[in-house]
Amino acid sequence: MRDDIALVAAALSGDPEMFSPIVERYQDAVFAIALARLRNFADAEDVAQEVFVEAFENLGKLSNPSSLGAWLRSIAIHRCVDHLRQARESIGLDEIAEQVEAAANPQTEVEQQELCDQVMAAIGQLSKKQRETTTLFYVNGYSQQEIARIQEVPIGTIRRRLHDAREKLKEEMIGLVEDVLKSGAPKGDFGKRVFEILSRYRRDATPWDELGEIASTLREIGAAGLDGFVKALESPYYQTRRFAVRILPDSGLSQEVIEQLLKKALNDANKEVRKLAFLELAHIIYEDESRRKEIVPYLIPLLTDPGWRLRSYVASILYGQDYFEGYAKYVPLDCVVRAFLAEKNQIVKQNLIELMRAVLNAQGSDESKRR
Repeated sequence: MRDDIALVAAALSGDPEMFSPIVERYQDAVFAIALARLRNFADAEDVAQEVFVEAFENLGKLSNPSSLGAWLRSIAIHRCVDHLRQARESIGLDEIAEQVEAAANPQTEVEQQELCDQVMAAIGQLSKKQRETTTLFYVNGYSQQEIARIQEVPIGTIRRRLHDAREKLKEEMIGLVEDVLKSGAPKGDFGKRVFEILSRYRRDATPWDELGEIASTLREIGAAGLDGFVKALESPYYQTRRFAVRILPDSGLSQEVIEQLLKKALNDANKEVRKLAFLELAHIIYEDESRRKEIVPYLIPLLTDPGWRLRSYVASILYGQDYFEGYAKYVPLDCVVRAFLAEKNQIVKQNLIELMRAVLNAQGSDESKRR
């Protein structure tokens, strides 16, 4: 394997393709570091992608290329802190529920999800340092020497952490930890996805003035640009799909077409795309009460979305949080009740309670007016 100094020198050419070997070498390590702190496979992979985009943009600031692994670890830790802080602020609580998301398809994935929950709970009993060391060791079989280099500690410290971790974990759990961590590591297309991000939409690479220019151009193209949006929304890269949803309201397409594309995006595989599509639809009907009765039913399924933060967000908007008002009148109460009965996350349950109250108040008030 080429050493880190050579990898950094090659990547500094600015070509994303030359950065790929760095991603290939460290993708499992960065993922493991994020997983140890977030304890959620999907969030850890999202953060890992962010880390490599940030590293690509700031590689020239790395004063000691031989410390590449430790530098990536530092970025990963900071991004995890940001991720947890943003999540805490978005739900307004001092504590974040450290839970693995419920499976998207319980019939086929519940057993695997329960296995992940079991492993994450076991790892969660370790100290933060033991947790990271153990995750690095088992996610891709990093040697103790490699882990020591990444964590910048003596190899004896790594041995002690692994020994203490094994003592705390039950003997039969060790093999389970290894199997689950390896199966949950980023798949073979991870590097390709990062390359796509670097090549097209870098972090903060699209300022508002540039977005305005893009929107102006799209409005000129108008309906002729429909095929481009359809293709973008079918892209295998969620960044492309998210960008398409973001720019749709200013695309110059007809309102009917925009709404149809946003409705389709509500079922996107990526939670960020689903959230943005929901928000854009909510904005579209905000000042048009006559459209709420028609559009709200398309938003209801998100109350049982696989992502608990998105479920919480949708419930809060529908009951009228911030400046959103008037949606509760068109929300079927039975749908909210069913969502509440199936919900396990206490934060979401509280927002669903608020939504039920809002629905009862709005629909009761409406009934009184009719009488």
